Amino acid sequence: MRSGRIIAFTVWLMIGFNLLLTLGAVWSFQRMNPEIQRIYERNVISLDACEKMLFALAENPLNTSDFQAALKIARNNITEEGEEKVVLFIQQQFEALQNNRPGAEKELFKAIRTLNHFNKQAIIASAQKAQRLRQAGAWGIVIMTLIFFTLAIALEQRLRRTFLEPLQEINAVLEADARGEQYRRCLLAPGSGDIQKILDGINKLLDRCEYNRKNH
Repeated sequence: MRSGRIIAFTVWLMIGFNLLLTLGAVWSFQRMNPEIQRIYERNVISLDACEKMLFALAENPLNTSDFQAALKIARNNITEEGEEKVVLFIQQQFEALQNNRPGAEKELFKAIRTLNHFNKQAIIASAQKAQRLRQAGAWGIVIMTLIFFTLAIALEQRLRRTFLEPLQEINAVLEADARGEQYRRCLLAPGSGDIQKILDGINKLLDRCEYNRKNH
């Protein structure tokens, strides 16, 4: 029956929309997770290495082993453009500091701050990208909601014309017949063929009842 197909389509549309919303939300979060992981793997480790190098330099006497361990971490975690040159310069200035070359300590601090700045900027860029992904996911859900809302309005109007209004018409006709209004009949308007058959059947039934009343 056509009416049954319309109802089934409406139900499946609602199920499909909820499924799309769920998948959209999951996709949005999945797109953000790699950026969050990237921040840790590529930049937080280097920032931690910079902090350890600065702590080692602050000790008196200089904690050489801790500094070299932190420098090794930074060397093994080069991820940003220009970072390799800075790490190499840090290594050179550290060796110069051990050889008591004047100005080496100042240059070493500047180089560590530069390395720190590279990774902070990378974190900001990754955070901004994650934010854009989050906003894109949110807007995608909003757009899907608007599309479904539009479809829902169209379907509601279709169902109203196809089912609700004919049912109201049937109720009004039957109530009129119960009050003794012998000539009130259902109006046949364009709509579902199944409902129109029912309306036509009710009209014929009322016609037969009226005929029987007149002839008995």
